Amino acid sequence: MNIASPLKQIEDELFDVIVIGGGIVGAGIARDAALRGLKVALFEKDDFAAGTSSTSTRLIHGGLRYLEMFDFGLVRQDLGEREILLRIAPHLVNPLRFVIPMWSRSLFYRLKLKIGMILYDLLSYDKTLPNHSFWSREETLKREPLLNPDGLQGALSYFDAQVPSTERLVMENILDARDHGASIWNHTRVIDVVREGNDIKGVKVVHERNGEAREVRGRLIINAAGPWLDSLVGTLLHKPSRRVRMTKGIHFTSPPASNHALVLFARKDERLFFVIPWQGYAWVGTTDTDYDDSPDLVRANGEDVDYLRDSVESFLPNADWQQVYYTTAGLRALVRKEGVSESEVSRKHALVDYASTDGINGIMAVVGGKITAYRDIAEDTVNLACAKLGLKIPSQTASVPLPGARLDVKTRGHDESLRAMRDLLYKDSEGLDISHEQIDHLMSLYGMSAQHILSLVRQQPELGRRIHPNYPDIVAQIYYAVAHEYCADVDDFLMRRTMLGFTQDQGAAALAPILDVMDMLCEWSDEERLIQEQRYEKEIAKSQAFRQELKITPNEAANEARSVASSEPHVLDD
Repeated sequence: MNIASPLKQIEDELFDVIVIGGGIVGAGIARDAALRGLKVALFEKDDFAAGTSSTSTRLIHGGLRYLEMFDFGLVRQDLGEREILLRIAPHLVNPLRFVIPMWSRSLFYRLKLKIGMILYDLLSYDKTLPNHSFWSREETLKREPLLNPDGLQGALSYFDAQVPSTERLVMENILDARDHGASIWNHTRVIDVVREGNDIKGVKVVHERNGEAREVRGRLIINAAGPWLDSLVGTLLHKPSRRVRMTKGIHFTSPPASNHALVLFARKDERLFFVIPWQGYAWVGTTDTDYDDSPDLVRANGEDVDYLRDSVESFLPNADWQQVYYTTAGLRALVRKEGVSESEVSRKHALVDYASTDGINGIMAVVGGKITAYRDIAEDTVNLACAKLGLKIPSQTASVPLPGARLDVKTRGHDESLRAMRDLLYKDSEGLDISHEQIDHLMSLYGMSAQHILSLVRQQPELGRRIHPNYPDIVAQIYYAVAHEYCADVDDFLMRRTMLGFTQDQGAAALAPILDVMDMLCEWSDEERLIQEQRYEKEIAKSQAFRQELKITPNEAANEARSVASSEPHVLDD
């Protein structure tokens, strides 16, 4: 596996494309280019999806609010991408019903919203999801009993999609790029370029674990570093760059509060936010505030959490907002535009060709965009890359399923694909001491690639035991992650190869057994094992740091202290 191999193996190679950044856009670019037959290398300074991609609202959607901004092209593009992702990654992208409750709204407002819903349906004319519908006040309260009934007029319901694990979506793009020949490196930082006059001939990289430094040659460098783009340009090209406007978005998890995804508008500033069922929680977010510090330091603070709690309490007054289990915080890397509020900055992407803007050949960058459109952004980027390289090769990513969605049987539609996957995996697990509940869990992470996990258990039945009784995950997943998914650190596994880091105790009960297995597989020293434990603790501390700044009453403090030890959240009846 490359992560354990010396960089020297690629020092003498010439790559068509070198991608900097292993988030969803960089991974998508690497996959698109590799599927076209280009020789690709990708370098990520941390772990894949460790930045913005793992801190999003985890939605695949057209963006209703962009209709109000008359950005019909962006809405149409994203609705088309939603359908593609439902088709090429049905195990990772699921239809999700959204509900927009209305309290004491004028007839004009309700009419405007109705027209918006009709437009949304029309712009997704080729969709597989149902059209919108209207719920009366009585039906709304029956379906969402914790909504504030005072002034409630009813609700509009429509469908978009959710990607519960954006981390796994990134990983499948990475793995498919590798399977098509790409050379993939995480924990490997790009520190400089190889430059001959005004021509960029490659990059200088250093492996963060062993300190090994090498030059890697490439015909074209693509900067897909997201929030780190401007600082990286300064490092590589030795000139200031202000192409990115960073805005911070945070989320927090609380006990479940709704049966469906709720679209709400903060009374303080009318900013849109969501309350979404996710992992057995209420997933609440997001904020949208300018940020100008180092992207490596971003976290949720008490003010962020207070804003969201204050915003949500009046809409769902009987839900439990005293318990906040943990937070996430990330940065949007938007195309810089001054003189408008954060929420008014377009989510469209832009490509920068430094040959045209600065007279420097061999390097380009992608700025902005959103997770929903990542595949289309990657296609657009590789189209330009091919043009600059003198190639004419069409993209295949809209039609080729991601690895976990590859079936030997023909299916029609998202639900039929999932049923076929489930049936095949149930059959493959016969004779193994793995429950159907665990198979469903494995399918939600790996799709049909769960067959590789089951194959490991067949060879070594002891790998089928649970990592810890609290979770459905099994030891074979650790073996698979280390051997096949570039998993080098314990937080890589907890936070980005599985969803253990997003359980109520953030995987604390699983930490010791995971350390034991990874210690054996990776042959860590005692010092390295301690470093690994500290890495995990640092990740958790960042997600909990808001507590010292939170406006909190003594009763709330007592509930907060008990929350981590409490039982798993219950699920509301629909």
